[in-house]
Amino acid sequence: MVNTPEPLDSPPGRFQAYLELLRLPNLFTAAADVVMGFLITHEVIESQEGWLLGLLAAASMLLYAGGVVLNDVFDFQVDAEERPTRPLPSGRVSLGAARRLGWLLLLVGTALGWVAGLVNHGVWPGVVASLLAACVVLYDGFLKRTPLGPIGMGACRALNVLLGMSV
Repeated sequence: MVNTPEPLDSPPGRFQAYLELLRLPNLFTAAADVVMGFLITHEVIESQEGWLLGLLAAASMLLYAGGVVLNDVFDFQVDAEERPTRPLPSGRVSLGAARRLGWLLLLVGTALGWVAGLVNHGVWPGVVASLLAACVVLYDGFLKRTPLGPIGMGACRALNVLLGMSV
């Protein structure tokens, strides 16, 4: 029996295209930054704080996911020439669907930062999540192909660590 790939219009084929667009394995690097920041400011993780750390890690992963999706949206023309097999230029995910998904992920990630702040009786997680979302858009849309690109990416990573330190 020969194993044939799922057609692109089938749910498994479409699901795989979205996982590729989200760069699923890389999402955990964002959570690691938040955990590092949290552990810098907390000697131990008490049971009450564990779910707060989880909330911040989820916010971080959603912000990262939104960033990588919008990266492909902003790079659509370049990817069409240089990486035509990526989900957007290949047509496996529509540009409009990716655009909506990217902004939604940034919005939900930012909202989770604000929820963490409200639960923790402070505004810093929401402020940092908002700044991180803005930095992601600034990097993806404007900075990455300029000499300021590495600084923009570094700012995103630094804000991600600060997200973990914000509670």
